[in-house]
Formats: sequence, structure tokens, C-alpha cells
Amino acid sequence: MRLVYLSLLVGIMLLTTAKAITVTPSSYSTTQKIGDYDTIVFEITNPDNHSVNVTITVDEALEGKISFTTTSFEIPANSTYNVTAVLSKSNVISGQIHFNDVDIPITIKAPSTTNLTIIPATPMAGKNIIFVMRDKDLAGYLFIQSTNNVYPIIIEKGVGYVSLSEEDYGDAIIVLYGDKVYSQTIKISPPKVENIYAVFPSSIKVGENTTFSVFADGKPVKAKLKFDGADDFIVNTGDNGKATVVFKKAGNYTLEVNYFNYTKIEHIKVFPKTLKISIPDEIVTGNTIKITTEPNAKITIKCRDATWTYTASSDGTCFFTPPFPGTYNITAKTQDKEGRKTFTVKTTTHISVIGTTGTQVNNVKEGDTILIQILDTNNNPVSDSGIDVYVDGLFYKTLDVIGGSTLWKVDKAGRIYEFKYNPSNDNYLPCSFTLYGKNSNYLSFPTNSVILILLVVAGIVVVLFAFGIIDVDKIKWFFKKEKIPL
Repeated sequence: MRLVYLSLLVGIMLLTTAKAITVTPSSYSTTQKIGDYDTIVFEITNPDNHSVNVTITVDEALEGKISFTTTSFEIPANSTYNVTAVLSKSNVISGQIHFNDVDIPITIKAPSTTNLTIIPATPMAGKNIIFVMRDKDLAGYLFIQSTNNVYPIIIEKGVGYVSLSEEDYGDAIIVLYGDKVYSQTIKISPPKVENIYAVFPSSIKVGENTTFSVFADGKPVKAKLKFDGADDFIVNTGDNGKATVVFKKAGNYTLEVNYFNYTKIEHIKVFPKTLKISIPDEIVTGNTIKITTEPNAKITIKCRDATWTYTASSDGTCFFTPPFPGTYNITAKTQDKEGRKTFTVKTTTHISVIGTTGTQVNNVKEGDTILIQILDTNNNPVSDSGIDVYVDGLFYKTLDVIGGSTLWKVDKAGRIYEFKYNPSNDNYLPCSFTLYGKNSNYLSFPTNSVILILLVVAGIVVVLFAFGIIDVDKIKWFFKKEKIPL
């Protein structure tokens, strides 16, 4: 029970501490005057028998408009502490200063209004403003708060005007001097735009000049381009609406186009410069290849679930031995360049023919049964398209291959049997295998043809002699005349 009582007592003391102080003055009000400042001395009193910590904060409306000698301090028991504040009077504002829980209202009022007429009632940046004050000859100025631009105003016989720049919009103050000072605060609207857009290339690369053009309702305009992403920077377009940008880093960027209070968001991708990669035209598993690119480039090779990384030597080369067939992707990168290439690695194949005894055969005859296999470099069966059979140089049939092998009972006699494998899969290279028919003299078909022709010619000669068509004496006379030994 004592603990609860003590906690309540502490809470009441803290609450009393927070609200115990008093602040003088309890409010402050002044009249706007551009470029002028007021100094205010606040007296903070602590009437209690214990010290109080004080923190000063301000509303958002007063931020940047008022400053203090200190914003955090301690006041001893039964004491007074003075804080000096400097208030800018350039803007019409209303807000509060907070000394702990004590609120002090601060107001800066506009100067007394006049019978000045503004045409149009809501001026627009980039257009004219007409000032009408009957029967008055006045001089003064128009101050644009957002840009700090000042326009002289001359009113003769009650009329004057100002031509505004397109960048001058927002709150503005009119001050006129005559028999007395006239002042009025107005709001200038930005130029009216239905559509704002940026034009730039679809493909952008690091280090290249890239032109961005900004248009408002089809007219080129001066705008701010803010790039956020791999690199952050801001550029402004010229009077022709154009800006040339050279990106230093590749990556994704968000482009914010700002034209007065209008904003357009674009998303762009900047690519690195192209890095050349050279590799052999034909690549076979197990054979080491030479990859050529730029010196010290970081090289990454991927195939299936495997990844290999290398760093090119000072002459821009590295060496790689592909372990299995397939499609490989290679990427090479330097600081500002990137290259990509895809290459196919194939494996060599060969055909094995095994007889019924389980051994390799070199010749067959009609009626033999043989096992024909397609094998890769590692003697693994190749599951692919069929094997074409040629007998004595002529296509005979195609044998279907299942699991890399097929059984064939030789159903055609021949002297030469040739088996050809033409892969439909890019992972393999073609191959062929030749067998001779049994009981053959293994002469090629063209050689047998020559012998046959010679036999036919000899037979014709014998027939010609037999029928006396050829005169033997004349032949002997010819050989003798030409001194050709018989």
C-alpha cells in the first residue's frame, strides 16, 4: 500500500514540475516586414522548491523562422531564466512556441490591406499581372518568397503591370510606396500543364552520351531531372528542353522529372559497355579451350547447376575444360563493361558392334545377329535418334535405337556394311562404323568393277581375232615399224 502511495506521489510531483513554470510574454504578435527581424526575450520563472528542466520546441510553421540562444536548460528552485529569440518577419505565419507544456502563440500579420486590385485575381507564373489603384502614382516591388526574386512595380495613373517568369509562383508580397506604404500578400499559381513527359533512348549504356528531352504539352521546357539508383545525381534541361547525361554506373534507375509543381516518374535501365568474348567455334568435352576477353575481367561460366569462376590474366585469357556436354553461359565483367556469350559443348561418339559371342566383330554375313551401340567419350550409351545402314554404298534402312543400342539380324547380303549416326541432339557429334561381309575378298566395289571391265574387253578382243576382224600381220607390222618389242 505504501508503494502505491509513493508512486502516486511521485507522479503528482512530476506533473506539477512539468506545469510549474510561467513564461513572459505569454504571446507575441507583430506585422510582416520583409528582411526585418524582432528580438524577443522570454522570462521563464520556476516558483517551486525544486529545480525544473525546460525544453523548447516550435510548431512546423515556425521552423526556420525563429532561433533561440538555447533550447534546453535547467532552472533552479525559486529562480528565473531568460532566453533570447530572434524572429524573422519576412513571412506571414501563425504558430506556437512550447516551453515544456506551456504554449506561447506567435503571430506575424500581413500589413494593412489596400484598395489595390489584382488582375487576374489568381495570377499565373509566366504571365502578366496588372495592378490597379485608381488615381494613384506609386512605386514598389513584388517579392516572390519561393525564389527570392523581386520585380519593380510602377503604377502611373492608377495602372501598372509585371511580367512574371515561369519559375516564380507561390506566396508573394506586394509593397507600394506613395502617400503611405501599401502592402498585400497574394498567391501565384504555377503554369498550367496538362501533360509532361520525357523522351530518351530505349537502350542506354555506361559512358555514352545520352540525350533526355522534356516536353510540357508538346513544348520543350526547362526541367529538373533527378536520377536515383546505381548512382544519384541531378541535371537540368536547357531552354530547348534537352540535357545530355553520361552514366558512370550500370543498373536500374528511377527518373523523376520535375517541372514546377508537376512530377513525372520514369524507370530506366542502364547497361554496361559491351565486352567482347572470343571462344573456339567447336568445343568438345574434355578438351581445354582458350577464352579471350579483356585483362583482369571476372569470368563466370554456368551449365546446369554447376558454376565456374575465373579471372582473366593480364593478356585477357583464361582456360576452361568443359566436363560434360550441354549449353554453357559465359559472362565476363570489368568495372564498366559486361559481355555474355552462349556456347554448346558436344561429346564425341563411336559405334560398337558386338556379335553373339560378346566380342567386337569386324565382318558379318546375312543371317548374323549383332548388337549395335552408340557410345559417348566416356563409353556411356547415347539415347538419341536411329542408326542409318548402308549396304555396298547404298542406303538400306534405319535401325531404331533404344537406350543407346539396338539388335539387328542382318537381312541383306553385301560386301560392305556402313553404320552412320547423325545426332538430333546438339550435345553429340556424328560418327560411323564399317563392317565387311564374310567370304568377301574385301575389294571395294570400284575395284571389282575395273576387273569386270577388263575381262569384258579381253573377251571382245578374242572374239574379234576369231572372226578375223583383226589382222594379226598388220599388228605385227605396226609393232615392228614403231620398234615396239612383242
